[in-house]
Amino acid sequence: MKQLFGKGNTKKDPTKEQGGFVAELKETFNKEKIYRAKWVWYHTILAGELFLIIILLIAILAKI
Repeated sequence: MKQLFGKGNTKKDPTKEQGGFVAELKETFNKEKIYRAKWVWYHTILAGELFLIIILLIAILAKI
């Protein structure tokens, strides 16, 4: 009966637990890792755009 009304509940609060899921999330969403991921995607998109521009310029040069 105690467990039904929360008096005997011994579950730990995951926000207070440092050695589990919350700690793993904090490590995963570290500011430095997020910055690195954004940097990689940003430069990948820039490289793709540069490739397309070069292809377009070669096509324009070939038509002249």
